[in-house]
Amino acid sequence: MKTLFLVLISCLLLSCGSSQSPVVSTEQSKTLDELVAQKKLEIISDWASPVTSGSFNALANSGLLPVGSTGNNINLIGNYNHFRILGDSISVDLPYFGERQISAGFNNKNNNIEFDGVPEHTKVTYNEKKQRYSINFEIRNATEWLRISITLYSNLRSDIMIQSNHRTSIRYRGMVSKLEDKNHTAVSNN
Repeated sequence: MKTLFLVLISCLLLSCGSSQSPVVSTEQSKTLDELVAQKKLEIISDWASPVTSGSFNALANSGLLPVGSTGNNINLIGNYNHFRILGDSISVDLPYFGERQISAGFNNKNNNIEFDGVPEHTKVTYNEKKQRYSINFEIRNATEWLRISITLYSNLRSDIMIQSNHRTSIRYRGMVSKLEDKNHTAVSNN
């Protein structure tokens, strides 16, 4: 009986061991490699995760966020957004949820994160052990600078982390795909 108990406990402990990395098809991994090498990709985000604060939680509790959303996880499905990379240029149009720490002035049309042009300090790295790409750069517009870190996973999922000198940080999760020819005009080459 004691031996049976030890065998069962051993099996239980082995089955609860460290998880293996997710199974990713070779096709998806090759697709991602091609997209990054060609510098021709588009990310559509499904979720935004802002830094929550007391006032933002009050807004979330008022019921003004999209259906299925919480204060720290906002559903973007059905909302227009994109993050496009074409060569050395990018085009960004992402909805922003969070708090501004410094005013953008009264002439600002909306609160979105928008940029079309060439970013600064671009760095692309590949982590072979984790099978993911990291793309880091900075962008500046008339009123603020943004530090952007993108992680592209082999299963074609993506994380975009944006830090600003005027706003609280925000993270976006979505899917990466090939930039279609119809979208090329959205990326300007300044």
